[in-house]
Amino acid sequence: MCPAKYYDILKDSSNPFNVRVKMALYALEFNISAAAREFGTTRDTVRYWKSQYEKYGTKGLDNKSKAPHRIPHKTPKHIEEQVLQRRDKLPSWGPVRIKEDFQIPVSTSAIYRILKQNGRIKKFRKKHKRQKDLRLIKMQMKSFQKIQVDVKELSDIPKYYRFMYLYDLPRYQFTARDVKSGMLYIAYARKHDCINAANFLTLLAEHLQNHGIDLNHVTIQTDNGAEFVGSWKTKKQAVFTYLTEKIFHMKHDRIPPGRCTYNSDVETSHLRIERDFYDLEEFSSDDLLSIKAFTYLLYFNLIRRNKAKFNKTSYEIVRGDFPGIKTTICAFNPVVLDNLGLYYSKHIPSQGCGKSVDHVPKLTNSYKK
Repeated sequence: MCPAKYYDILKDSSNPFNVRVKMALYALEFNISAAAREFGTTRDTVRYWKSQYEKYGTKGLDNKSKAPHRIPHKTPKHIEEQVLQRRDKLPSWGPVRIKEDFQIPVSTSAIYRILKQNGRIKKFRKKHKRQKDLRLIKMQMKSFQKIQVDVKELSDIPKYYRFMYLYDLPRYQFTARDVKSGMLYIAYARKHDCINAANFLTLLAEHLQNHGIDLNHVTIQTDNGAEFVGSWKTKKQAVFTYLTEKIFHMKHDRIPPGRCTYNSDVETSHLRIERDFYDLEEFSSDDLLSIKAFTYLLYFNLIRRNKAKFNKTSYEIVRGDFPGIKTTICAFNPVVLDNLGLYYSKHIPSQGCGKSVDHVPKLTNSYKK
């Protein structure tokens, strides 16, 4: 094992949130010394992040500001206010003219800093350039290299809510979307709990395996919802993470708390499916909902061209990375997860997950068969 594993991650990542989560959980399950050896760092480092996790949960593992609490040479407040007043009256004047014409007793670089920190200087990149840069970065990835998973609450869609109330339809949509190709997979649930999340992950992993996708190169990215990560107070690993990493040998990444833009690909699909599907269709039963959703997924993955993906369909992009892959990669059955029982349990060894996994119901014989 590399003796500087944790510090290598610090160098390569702007926010090593995931490794801190795993380090803290490892220390809680075993001990600080074992975690220090496992992650190639010092016990003081492990002790610090463990205590932060115990006190503040996942919010305590995000990067902290390194700005000093006190700056002796900082420009006095009344001078900053004077600079801002001059700028507001004369918006076109830059730091040099403000200093020379009003005899401001600070350097031009200090005036520029004051203007920039207070939002008086803004440099905008054109929208189409920002989008093009992001598209190019995503296209350098490989299909199914990173899949974002999230849960959408359907009760806030006015038209669907009427059918949900009348026919007792599922309230939640579990969504998985491939970052590069935009391939979309969904399933439904009446509860957004760890069992339905585990069932959805199992269906997704089996679907990819059946089409020859090597799961060792797949990363599943989620937020910090309890259905994905369990309770932050427990010392045990969530069943979703256990299935992802131990059973299917994928990687489970969690976005920092409050950073919903990290899951922007799957979030944008929620708005699209609401406008193109739920606002247009009518549903009177679970079966009808699943059938119509299946048809929509075929359209979304196989036919719909995405301008953000250089006007290609999701299947065309996937086929570029996996020549000869069957069109059935687009066909994912949007089942109601509550009806599957402990479907994921068929992949768990007969002895179960052991005491190290959180939120794993007792596996009855009927579910093991």
